[in-house]
Amino acid sequence: MGDLNERVEIQCEKAFFDLLKEELDQDPPKTERIRVLLSEIVEGLCKFVPSKKDIHEIIKKDILGDEISPDTMPQIILNMINWIERFQSVSDDKITNEWRSRFKQATNYSQFIIDFLQEYYIHVEKVYKEVWEARKRLIQGENIIPPEHRAQGKNGVPFNMKTGF
Repeated sequence: MGDLNERVEIQCEKAFFDLLKEELDQDPPKTERIRVLLSEIVEGLCKFVPSKKDIHEIIKKDILGDEISPDTMPQIILNMINWIERFQSVSDDKITNEWRSRFKQATNYSQFIIDFLQEYYIHVEKVYKEVWEARKRLIQGENIIPPEHRAQGKNGVPFNMKTGF
């Protein structure tokens, strides 16, 4: 039964993004569904700093702004990338750098936007989970670095030290 639920969820998500692409390809593009999706993403980004209402307002202004249109989407995308970079680990920078590179090379902007929004939504959830787990470890007095990423060694000295050269 779980497999069926997963397939239905995947099909619903695909249908949503197909509809979003159709609306973006119209002349003039319809952006109401994108606004709804961006609102959900903004809500997710605000959860990284739950008590910082001033930062919530900046995130909303940077991503939702006054209007969503083909003219404002490039800046919205760059702002979204900038915001997630503030919360993700350095190891995830390769993902955001790839998004920037693909954005610069994109010729079909509506397809890029759809692909980017799908990937971004998944990435925000992944980063939030990592941050949440690190906060739990911190509260419990543990090392915030996940055990699988901690250096293994003796007396605090890793077995495999690298010099940087």
